[in-house]
Amino acid sequence: MSESGSVIPLYRLVEEESGKVIIAAHEISGFFVESDRAQADDILIFGSAREPVRLGKDLSDVELRVVNSFGKAIGSYYIGRVGLRSMFEGEGSLGQGGFVATFYGHTCPYAAAEAIWRRWASGSPLVKGEWVRHPVESHDSWLHVVQNSWFETGHAAKRYGVGEICVIDGRQILSESSFYCALGESVNGPGGYFGSTLDGLADCLASSRSAGAPFKLVWEHFSSAQERMGASLAASAMDVLREFGVEVTTR
Repeated sequence: MSESGSVIPLYRLVEEESGKVIIAAHEISGFFVESDRAQADDILIFGSAREPVRLGKDLSDVELRVVNSFGKAIGSYYIGRVGLRSMFEGEGSLGQGGFVATFYGHTCPYAAAEAIWRRWASGSPLVKGEWVRHPVESHDSWLHVVQNSWFETGHAAKRYGVGEICVIDGRQILSESSFYCALGESVNGPGGYFGSTLDGLADCLASSRSAGAPFKLVWEHFSSAQERMGASLAASAMDVLREFGVEVTTR
């Protein structure tokens, strides 16, 4: 797809209240970082201004939106204040110039989320089990994108699937994040969300009560999952599911 004859940017910095696009960017370097990495002050925005901007002056009430190949927002981060320090030319993976900026320490502590957002924005449908292909250390980033995009695109914290039986494969569950990735996909399809914490799971189950009879969950290779995600978490998850009437069968 194109926007005025060019490739649609992956990011837009917008004024939250009005939705006015200030800067459109193909790449933002320094925002997605490791959770334990010191927060760098410099953010490189590879893109161009859509509204007049002044270097050395802060933008206020800024939201960073992730958009897909059709230009529709699929994710968002509220940044607030953004300082534009200087401009550069001809840098970045696409050979495009842009701005050196500061988000005043505001970063996203999921380093793999940038690549995952790019995949989600491509326009190609997600496929079942796609998250499993990513290294286990990236599963928290996948879950982060799932949750962010789920609510940004207008979904509620509830079950949308209509199948009576949902199945999760314990061999795919290598961590707590893996469990919620597997459960969300099982209940709501590829890229689906159904909680990212026990409280979030309970919220989804409570909101789904009016959707009909509770679903049944078949948890295959349960012992493998229990060992990797932790026995305590596995037991707590089972308790929450059963509390809301979900019939859980382990194999």
